[in-house]
Amino acid sequence: MKNKEGLIKAFEKLKNALITCNGGNLEEMILGDYRGFSLNGTIEVKDDILMNFKPGGIKLSKYKILEVEYEVFSEIGIVSGKGVIEGSYEEHKFKHKVIFVDIFKYENDNWRYFKSQVTETQSE
Repeated sequence: MKNKEGLIKAFEKLKNALITCNGGNLEEMILGDYRGFSLNGTIEVKDDILMNFKPGGIKLSKYKILEVEYEVFSEIGIVSGKGVIEGSYEEHKFKHKVIFVDIFKYENDNWRYFKSQVTETQSE
């Protein structure tokens, strides 16, 4: 659905794929030319996300979204808000409070993950 409801469903599907490390859904949802800016300021591409969220990679124990807004402009959908993510990577535990913008592109009758930027506001 090329509307706000469809964008909300796509964002929830992406969120669930990250929480469950569902590589199949991530592969399907992330565009090949995806480009994002990570918490540590590096540029990430689709292969980075697939590698980081494969079994044995990042494990999220909490992914809470606050003050989220959804906007649709023709084939572009923007999701922005605040969030709290907690989890672990190998032996390292993390908790980050963030603000984010995720941009989706409507392509082949689906919202697909296209661009992303996340900024840490506080870490613990």
